[in-house]
Amino acid sequence: MGSEERPSSGGRYREGVVGQPLSLNPLVHPADPIVRDVSSLVYAGLVRVEDAGNIEPELASRWTNSDDGLVYTFELRRAVWHDGQPVTSADVVATVALLQSPTFQGPPELATPWRGVRAEAVDRDTVRFHLPEPMAGFIEACSISILPAHLFGADGLANLIELPASYQPVGAGPFKVDAVDPQGITLSRHEGYPNRRPYLTQIDIRFFPTLDAARDALASGAIDGLAGLSHADAEALPTERFTFHEAPLQAHQTILWLNDRNPVLADPAMRRAIAAAVDRTTLVAGPMEGQAVPAYGPIAAYSWAYAHEVERGPDLATADRLLTDAGWLGNGTRTRAGRELRLQLAVTADDREIAVAQTVAAQLARIGIRVEVQPMSVVDFFRDKLLPRQYDMALLGAWQSSVDPDPYAFWHSSQRDTGYNFASYSSPRADELMSAARSDGDPTHRFAALSAFQQLWLEEAPSVVLYSPLLTYTVSNEVKGLRLGITPEPAARFQHLADWYEHTQRVPALAR
Repeated sequence: MGSEERPSSGGRYREGVVGQPLSLNPLVHPADPIVRDVSSLVYAGLVRVEDAGNIEPELASRWTNSDDGLVYTFELRRAVWHDGQPVTSADVVATVALLQSPTFQGPPELATPWRGVRAEAVDRDTVRFHLPEPMAGFIEACSISILPAHLFGADGLANLIELPASYQPVGAGPFKVDAVDPQGITLSRHEGYPNRRPYLTQIDIRFFPTLDAARDALASGAIDGLAGLSHADAEALPTERFTFHEAPLQAHQTILWLNDRNPVLADPAMRRAIAAAVDRTTLVAGPMEGQAVPAYGPIAAYSWAYAHEVERGPDLATADRLLTDAGWLGNGTRTRAGRELRLQLAVTADDREIAVAQTVAAQLARIGIRVEVQPMSVVDFFRDKLLPRQYDMALLGAWQSSVDPDPYAFWHSSQRDTGYNFASYSSPRADELMSAARSDGDPTHRFAALSAFQQLWLEEAPSVVLYSPLLTYTVSNEVKGLRLGITPEPAARFQHLADWYEHTQRVPALAR
């Protein structure tokens, strides 16, 4: 029968990250990239999301939901926290209490799916959620990290910023924290993890002040992996020692925001002309130096609800016709009723973003729109321009924190004053479609509503989605079995970590 090499338990993986985390609490600082990395290894949710859409059981063994979409019931696995205490339904209820607390110190959008939800501990291993109204993306919300009630309390009133457990975390995920110091975090495999345990038995997260310092550590062999290198730096490393992995982060989109409060940009014809003039391929190949991929619409391209019809390239003839029909005439800079077509483009004072903005300005100049690029500090950009909606156009990345295809947070009119609808887009028909898509749990109905919304997007062009960055991930060839899958955001690079291995053993070959 013969034998074959198969992965075996053991091995230590060392990864470098730039900076230090604000805390290690996934509810307080979920947008901190290091917190997201560590949380994906240390904590567990009722479910976990793989490849931007596959919902897999984690702390829950199974779940059901009522026909009306208002009641979800989860049965828990017999799991233990890293300190040996059992995980129970009381921990789940206590975590929801933290999210619902009026003193919650994390970002409000993290708590939004849990507003009005009543969490009930039916028994030790059963938890039930009663929703005030149907929410199509609620099952993904159940992937939120569960925290131990014996450390954070059951009433939701804990001061998460001050609690030691926010800095020396105790989770129920596949790895537990052994040590935290200014140089990094040491993790070891949690043998009580209720799902498939990784082959690797230790992970070291090492902190570096700059990407250059981390790159040097990678080249010297002090660490085994690093995300974020440029193509040139990654390709300069010897291929006999390293493998260069790459995947688009499609939940991150850089957008040319068009302010609907501006009288010129309030005209859909003007916005459509701008959208038709933008050449994403040039932006990606030029100022982005190939470290991005074109993006086109309000729903990420990995999503089951994505409509490929939004993928339209530059069409200067259409742009010219739209402007002419709208009364903007002339060679060079267009005019209408004696007013020149001039707009300002706000951007943070980052060299690459300035280059992108200047390229966009040059593209719009081809159709007679004169654009002045306005670089400014991040503080001024948000305080003076974006948050008060006092700008013409702005260049800014947006992160879709949920893989559920729900565009509500960025484009619904209820979010135009204080939410993430920075373009102040307002459309009754769009509102109707987005509301239907988030409340109707029937995938067929949701697909129809979101398809219609994306068609409306083409007609009204609320803003122009430009590109998504590429994750570049360089890892030692000593690490085998690594695959990225669909990675909507950087921490998703660890979603298949259970397959990674360094050691092998020879075992009898299985019959084919």
